[in-house]
Order: sequence, then structure tokens, then C-alpha cells
Amino acid sequence: MRKMLLTPLMLCMVALLLTLCMPATHAKQPITLKSGVFIELSWGWVGFGELPGYPWGKEVTSYTWKGAVSGDINGDFYVTLVGAWFPGKTEKFSETWIIETTDGDLAGYDEGTWSFINFKWGANGEVTSATESYSYLVGYDMRYSGTTTQFPVPPGTPVTGTGTLILSSK
Repeated sequence: MRKMLLTPLMLCMVALLLTLCMPATHAKQPITLKSGVFIELSWGWVGFGELPGYPWGKEVTSYTWKGAVSGDINGDFYVTLVGAWFPGKTEKFSETWIIETTDGDLAGYDEGTWSFINFKWGANGEVTSATESYSYLVGYDMRYSGTTTQFPVPPGTPVTGTGTLILSSK
């Protein structure tokens, strides 16, 4: 009787150990993409039109930052102000953004804060559209932050910024 129970018990133990040792291949792993950011705001741009080096057919305003991202995603980066308000020594803003790459384009929105004391900015948003090899990023969280040069600046002097952009799955 004891031998009859020992065999099924051993088989159950082996099955349990194999189950616990197997990797969870079906579990969705979070994916994070990280890129460095360089942006520039030139106060010389007036009204709507095309900026030097800016692709035809895109509407820009004097409040469009242009720049680049490099790292997990490499491409041209354009950020357009949608709205701003100034509580105290900060700017609260909302904006839309586009990243253009050779492998596809991404677009989205964000809301954030820029400090006129330490010139740091940070924003959170979402990827709302993406094409080609980046189409899986739609719905991803977008965060970016960094520091700009001092503001205000003399006429004709651009405000520049450097930082980090992170896209992450929810």
C-alpha cells in the first residue's frame, strides 16, 4: 500500500516543481524606452509657416520647440504649446508633440510645469498615434523632463533644453 501511494505522490511533486521552475512566458513584461532630448525655442519664429529644416505641410507657431531625441528612439522632435498659465514663478502648460524617425512616427500630448527659478521642466502624457515599427506604442505613457537655459533671453537668442524622454507600457 505504501508503494502504491509513493509513486503518485512523487509524480505530483515532480509536476509541481516543473510548474514552479518554468518561466512565465505568457506574462506581459513592461517595456520602457529611454532617449535623451535636445530642444530649442527660437523667439524669431513668427506666426504660422515653415521653419528652416521643418518638413513641409506642418503647421508651426512661434511657440514650437524643435529638437531631437536619441537613444532607444532616434529622430526629430517637435513640441507645440496648446495652452499655458502662470501661477507664481512657474509655467503650467499643455502641449502636443511629434517624433519623426526613419522607422515611423509617434505623436501625443502632455501636461507639465516649467520653473522660472531653476529652469527645470517635467511633463507627463501619452502616445496617441504611431506608425510602422512604433505602432505598438499607442497608449504608452510618456514622461519627459530636463533643464533649459535661463529665461528671459536677449532678442534673437534661443532658449535650449536638454533632458530625458521615457515611454513606458502601463
